[in-house]
Amino acid sequence: MRNLQEAVLGHVKTMISQANNIVCVTGLGTVVESGGVDIWSSDNLYRIEKEYGDSPEEILSAGMYATKKEKYYKFYKKEVISTLPEPSETFAALKKLQDRGKLRATISMNIYGLEYRSGLRNVIEFQGTIYSNYCPMCKKNFPLDYILSAKNVPVCDECKVALRPGLRLFGESVRNDRMTEAAVACANADLVLVLGTNLYGSKVRYSTGHYTGNKLILINEEEHFTDRYADYVLHGKCKDILPQLVKDI
Repeated sequence: MRNLQEAVLGHVKTMISQANNIVCVTGLGTVVESGGVDIWSSDNLYRIEKEYGDSPEEILSAGMYATKKEKYYKFYKKEVISTLPEPSETFAALKKLQDRGKLRATISMNIYGLEYRSGLRNVIEFQGTIYSNYCPMCKKNFPLDYILSAKNVPVCDECKVALRPGLRLFGESVRNDRMTEAAVACANADLVLVLGTNLYGSKVRYSTGHYTGNKLILINEEEHFTDRYADYVLHGKCKDILPQLVKDI
């Protein structure tokens, strides 16, 4: 098995070196390896249900934000933004691909802005970002520190209206323009990298479904039954594998 992984590693490295239009999809695994917390792990799901009486999906929903802002923000500030990940070696490797003129777009399934903070351009954020917070009335923007420092529900300092986090809440659709951008990017790609997620999620399937080539490369720590839909699979941490693939490119 180890020899097979090494053979695939060498073959994938050659393909990346020859590619000129790479599109990358970044998932939750890239956040966890950067120091983020996985609130969807079985242990955390159990703890959250016990502590809050609802699942993360129910709390981070449009309905909860609309009707129970105090509960929403209590959870959001403690569980989502109290521990902020820092970009891992994965993102440094992606920046290197960009600097070499190979990485053309990154489709992010995450909310922590790790791509932009690493200097990546043309980032398509399906879920929004914690760094975009605004007043729904006057549209004034507020930094993350303003949210964190609020004692209870953060409100606009002018309108006194509860701020809206710049995330796609559960129950809301992904913006059509971002869906279109992702579809076009993958359709034009000569190689697609899927990092830190499997191919099961609907938004990952939507994006990669527009890719018609035979260089869909999946790097993920855990095995999944959808691995068979990738052309090449490497199991392990993205931050360990991707730097090897872009070395000397």
